[in-house]
Amino acid sequence: MKFVHANKWFVVFYLVWVFIHLVLILNGNVYDKNYFWPFGSDDLDYYGWTELFVYVGLPLLIFAIVKLVGNDLRKAIDE
Repeated sequence: MKFVHANKWFVVFYLVWVFIHLVLILNGNVYDKNYFWPFGSDDLDYYGWTELFVYVGLPLLIFAIVKLVGNDLRKAIDE
């Protein structure tokens, strides 16, 4: 719970972000690997599992990297 209280802004953002993408994956009908939404087609029917993993996993990965390396970068900049 300490993590949640310290990063409340990220937890709220991420839960909303995941909910939006779960709605999009449920709305998608065509899982074509030749299209990567929104670059291959603007049609939401092409939103598939690849997009879900990228758009949900990437913010989590970036947040983890910032949390792991952020303090070291701040110390290096301050010196």
